[in-house]
Amino acid sequence: MIRPRGCLDYLQLSWWLMRRQGRSLLLATLLCVLSLPVNVTVARTLLPETLVQVLGLLLSLFLGFRYSQAYNRWWEARVLWGALVNESRNWRDLLTRVLPSQLPLSLRRRLLQQLVLLMWCLNAELRGFDREATVLAPQAQALALKLGFKNPCVQRLLQQMAKEQYKLHQDGWLDSVESREFGRVQQAITNALGGLERIRHQPLPASSTSFIRALTWVYGYLVFLKLDAIGPTTSALVGWLVFLVFLMAERIGTVLEHPFDDARFALPMDRFCALISFDLLGASDQLAPLAQPSPTKGPWLR
Repeated sequence: MIRPRGCLDYLQLSWWLMRRQGRSLLLATLLCVLSLPVNVTVARTLLPETLVQVLGLLLSLFLGFRYSQAYNRWWEARVLWGALVNESRNWRDLLTRVLPSQLPLSLRRRLLQQLVLLMWCLNAELRGFDREATVLAPQAQALALKLGFKNPCVQRLLQQMAKEQYKLHQDGWLDSVESREFGRVQQAITNALGGLERIRHQPLPASSTSFIRALTWVYGYLVFLKLDAIGPTTSALVGWLVFLVFLMAERIGTVLEHPFDDARFALPMDRFCALISFDLLGASDQLAPLAQPSPTKGPWLR
């Protein structure tokens, strides 16, 4: 996730955005250059007096709605990850408070490791497009093999956690009340997982995205024509810059709509998982890499 710390970082962010949208910006620039010889004729044909004002009003309404919905999705995902952090701590504390000291330490640690692996599997599934081809981080894959999961996934781990709780209850380590407490925490974890998966797999309607993008292109081009028709070369340059700014604004809203995909704009899920790993397992030598997010340079922090 991007966290600019100074002017240089903001410049790097701007440059990255322009590079990422290079094709759109190049196409817009080419369209503006080709329109220069016929700017007066095109402006008279396409620019009734009130057209730009009406389109500007429509675009502001639609872009405002788009940004509002995209930010709501981003913020909901952030809140759900925060809930996972809290519930993982509740799981750890519940294991310490409820289970008797006679319970083997290896079993207690296994229950914690399963939840850590669950978070890393969720991380991988949210980033990927094919639910059958989840690619775990190497350290998480090593933990999965240690726990006996060759191809771990979120649903298998949830089912295994439920089986472990049932076995503890059947063996007499948990009474009915304590078993319900474990079930409540797992239910809260499952609800948060479901919310994140809903955000991942149910984006805003494609028709809305296409309409706003088309409206942005039309309005930006008409603004360029209007300013270019004024006369001076500087007016055309300003119109071209305004055109590009509108295109960038629309694309940023699209990126914000997907809080898991792009490493620079997505939520810092590696850091969330590392925090959960540290809270549940500590900084043991064997699993220390899980408690440390991948190193990055500059303003790009995941």
